[in-house]
Amino acid sequence: MPGTFTNDWITRTAEVLFRGATPPNSTKFRLALANTATLTRSSSAADFLSSELLPNNGYARQSANFSGDGSYDTTDQRHEMPTLAASFTASGGSLQFQTAFIIADSVATASKSFTNSNVNAVTNKIAIASHGFSNGDKLLFTADALATLPGGIVAGTVYTVANATTNDFEIGIDITDTGSGTFRARCANGSIVALFVEDNPITVADGQSYSYQIPVVALNSGYVNGS
Repeated sequence: MPGTFTNDWITRTAEVLFRGATPPNSTKFRLALANTATLTRSSSAADFLSSELLPNNGYARQSANFSGDGSYDTTDQRHEMPTLAASFTASGGSLQFQTAFIIADSVATASKSFTNSNVNAVTNKIAIASHGFSNGDKLLFTADALATLPGGIVAGTVYTVANATTNDFEIGIDITDTGSGTFRARCANGSIVALFVEDNPITVADGQSYSYQIPVVALNSGYVNGS
């Protein structure tokens, strides 16, 4: 299906091309899956990441790296990048999704789960064994069904990891209570590049795979063909 660049990515591209901003790391583009078709090019990063599949039944973000610089097509007046390829395999159960999206400057981890028992409202620390987060990493938090986020943590807000150790970290706020139930710390590093929405939800059966072949082209904005 055709893909759509996000508004955020168009802005970032302009900053790189015309203002000298640092471009994204070419080895850290990843393809992710979301369980909804309501995402659009103007959706926020929080919208995408809050809808990303949980790391169950074999789901993991897949590397979508550029193998080279591509080439310029003089006939169509556009720069054609190498095709990005990524495949998702269900394991231990099925995967269901409707939207795929590319994240630039991302990390491999999609999310980590924890419960209210892992939250300390006195020290403001969240304890997750071997969480893998580093100081400066970005996180947003969601609550599972029937759960309530800890006091002070707002859904859809991106927080910055601080004072990280192997098994706990802070997010720079005063946590007023531990909440209830199970939560997800979702990795929010990077920028959402593009999205691809299927006409209907896709179910990948246990042991089966679903692959994407994504051609990326950049049009010559100064070219006019008269049509």
